[in-house]
Parts: sequence; structure tokens; C-alpha cells
Amino acid sequence: MQRYFYKFMTINDHTFYNLEKNQIWFTSPLKFNDPFDFFIPYSLNFTNDEFKKIVPLLPGYSKEQYEQMLVHYKENPKELEKWSEIGHTRFTSKIRVACFCEEKTNILMWSHYANFHKGLCLKFDSFYDKQFFHKDDWDYHKMPIKEVNYPKEIKKINYFKDNNDFFVNCAYTKYHQWNYEKEHRIISMVDAIQYNKECLVEVNFGCKCKQENERKIIEIIELNKYPNVKFIKAIKSMKKFALEFKEIKV
Repeated sequence: MQRYFYKFMTINDHTFYNLEKNQIWFTSPLKFNDPFDFFIPYSLNFTNDEFKKIVPLLPGYSKEQYEQMLVHYKENPKELEKWSEIGHTRFTSKIRVACFCEEKTNILMWSHYANFHKGLCLKFDSFYDKQFFHKDDWDYHKMPIKEVNYPKEIKKINYFKDNNDFFVNCAYTKYHQWNYEKEHRIISMVDAIQYNKECLVEVNFGCKCKQENERKIIEIIELNKYPNVKFIKAIKSMKKFALEFKEIKV
């Protein structure tokens, strides 16, 4: 079981607020930078029983109208495709995701997710908060953290026949060239969830992070009595394409 997780982020008023509240903000997948995220190729072939299992008879519709709808979609697959896209977008819009990774050393991650190295990277030790990281929590409709898959070849899934697996495949499958991210995700239905302060063990500042931002974040961490945090500065290596990390004594 993965124990340590890293989260890259920019520094702004939301960052300060979330650290004050010891909470993680969950983002809508519709805002992700990859338009193929939360997507997997799928087919819409179905039997009558498979359709009825996924699409219930809605209030206000007669059984005759329902049967007509079933026949209509079977004979007009393009309209069924539009219907499924609308439904998938509506469902995805309700989901919230918190993204983590396995290491802090990747230069591209700092560039893409920490404001061109001006932001920070938080390190969490999930041992101190197994509820947040590794368990279902239905108070927030939250799933445990799960590793993202990056297959080179994706098998098309059947929306009706394999519907139980459809969401999981969408949520945890990405195009294989993103595999350098080594991403792990927590899926929830709420915008923010608090974590135990003990599990935040490092605040890593980017090599281009402003000193005033560093000072403010150190102040927030100390005022809110996080017990285990080390402050670390990323430094650009002069010997190779790499980052070095030096602890800041406060």
C-alpha cells in the first residue's frame, strides 16, 4: 500500500485558506487540462434487458412510451450517442477529484501543476490519516485513493453491458503518455474534505517561489499548529537537469 503522497499546487488565496482549514480542495474533471480525462472509448450496443437495467422507466411515462423509446434508440444509434454524451457530462460534472502523485522530484510536474516552479508541493504521510486516504467515507461520498492506469492500448467497453465498470475505467484511465505523473486519485462528491494535521509532513517550495509566499505559508502552518511539517526549498542543480532539496530551518 502506497504510504506517501505528494500534491503540487499554485500559491494563491485559496492555498492559504485550505492550509488554514487543513483541507484538500477537490476539482471538477471538466476543468482538467486533458480533454480525454474521464473518458474511455465505449460502444452502445444493447439488448432490451441491458437497456432496461440502465435506463429505468421514469415517472410520467407509460410502458408503451418506454418501449417506443427503446426501439427508437436501437434504430437511431446517433441519437443514442448524443444522449449518452449528455448523460456522461452531467454525471461527470457532479464528481470531484483530488490528484496526488508518488514523488516530488519531477521537473515537469513542477512546471505543469505548481505555476512554473513558483508554487509548492505538499507531502502527506497517509499513516496518520487512513480514513482520508484509504477508506470509503460516505459522509462525503468519498472513495479511497486509487492509482491511475496508463495503458498503451485501451479496450473499448460496452456502456450497457459493462456499466458497473464504466465509471471506474473513466475515472482511473489516462492516455499512456501521461504516465510520468504517477498519479493517484481520491474521488468525492464534495468540494473540500479536511485531513488530520499530523499527516502533512513536508511543505516543498518551488525553486522560483517568492519569499513572501514562503513566509506566509510558514506562518500559517505554525499558527495552525501542524505538528510534523518540515519546510523544504527546491533548488535547481548546477550539475544536471534535476532539482535538489534543502530543509529550511525556522
